[in-house]
Amino acid sequence: MRDAGQLVCSIGLKPARSDRVHDRYSAGLHHLAWHAASRDDVDRLYALLVGKGAPILDAPADYPAYGAGYNAVFFADPDGLKLEFVHWP
Repeated sequence: MRDAGQLVCSIGLKPARSDRVHDRYSAGLHHLAWHAASRDDVDRLYALLVGKGAPILDAPADYPAYGAGYNAVFFADPDGLKLEFVHWP
């Protein structure tokens, strides 16, 4: 969906249907990432996730091995799928 030229995405999260947790090292999706417009956006999402009790895998940090300026927060959905919100200028 697009709004005024910007890509807008809405994702709903529901509880898992079973006790099975996503294994990102098995066949299929490893993780899903979204690009943040700024480092402040990464920090704001982190604060929102913490406030909602979301499972944080890695708090916002720089990852120079991934590239200069790479800053991301990693968290999990209810099924254990690894999600990433990254600012990489």
